[in-house]
Amino acid sequence: MRKRIILEQEIPEEIIEEILCYVPVNSLLRFKCVSKRWCSFISSEYFTKRHLSKSCADEKDNGSKFIFSFEGKQNNSSTRFLSVGSSFSLDDDEPIVTTSLDIQIRPETEIQVVESYNGLVLVQNIYTGHLICWNPSTRKTKHIEKPFGFCSGEVGGYGFGYNESTDEYKVVCFRYKESFEPRTHAHMYSSKTDSWKGIEDLDKHVSGRPGKFVNGRLHWLVFGYAGWEIVALDLVEEKYETMDWPVCFPEIDLFPPYLENTGGCLTLMDFNRYTDAMSVWVMTEYGARESWTKIWTFPNSFDPPIEHECGSPTPPLCLKRNGDVVVAFRSEIVAYNGENLLRWSQVDKFDRLIGSISYVESLVSPFGSDGDETASWMMTI
Repeated sequence: MRKRIILEQEIPEEIIEEILCYVPVNSLLRFKCVSKRWCSFISSEYFTKRHLSKSCADEKDNGSKFIFSFEGKQNNSSTRFLSVGSSFSLDDDEPIVTTSLDIQIRPETEIQVVESYNGLVLVQNIYTGHLICWNPSTRKTKHIEKPFGFCSGEVGGYGFGYNESTDEYKVVCFRYKESFEPRTHAHMYSSKTDSWKGIEDLDKHVSGRPGKFVNGRLHWLVFGYAGWEIVALDLVEEKYETMDWPVCFPEIDLFPPYLENTGGCLTLMDFNRYTDAMSVWVMTEYGARESWTKIWTFPNSFDPPIEHECGSPTPPLCLKRNGDVVVAFRSEIVAYNGENLLRWSQVDKFDRLIGSISYVESLVSPFGSDGDETASWMMTI
């Protein structure tokens, strides 16, 4: 005890604060037991935001952590989650270190990861449509009720984003309307009010895939009278706008491309089902059509093909500063530089990959609440 008192007296508080900003979340949670003052400081909104800022800066330099949802082995058909750190090397033969996120999920339940922001991950029960906002670093969650009157089969797609000006997280849900004309009902959830409200309907059909949050807007692929389009929803103004396709983007057949957020950039991934080639386009300057750039193409000679078991292509996880791309599929993680395959890495716990997403470690509580400690939260959704 005497040593601890002397240490705290000798080291200025601003130095301790600076050091704590570099400490991983799991260690910070243990450090709350050091003293009441440390517990209060680590739990404060001020430190939460400062630690998040440092984590986001590290993400730009070193990459994100990843969460994979997959079907477990040994005939366990329920969804499981696995975390992979950003520090693994793709240039050597060291095994990738993974961490199992010990979440109990009811058998025969499949979970879709919608989006991640500020360390919070929104997940959806595909069969029931129920939503959970989850911080995988602190294991805290918040259950979000579906909009009143929505049935799971009617939901056309979710989106998860953040309004920085009001410090407000928002969830958008689309519902198809039975009509001869393309029209989709839209509802928006606010973390400030903890409730849903109706917003402007969309006169197009949403693809059903989760929206991608880039530059303060949620983006979806939609289908209307003019064919496939990219629609953005401004979370501040709550207004829609249409984004331009790349000038030389190939003609879209029956199957639309994939829309992704890769490294904070709006990304299109086009999969040619005739040649098995996959191209990735990135909008390097948001809103500027001429900034769409095809950064690389997986050739048809890539073996095995970059696709899920069901035949759908796997979106890239991240873009490294040197231009390398990290992709996950089946039970492996692959690094690719556009010309040569860099590395394969087997992850033994994968069986069938369902989805993947990048996230940052943070102390942010789900939607500003204390959240619930979770060991079996999926049992109820």
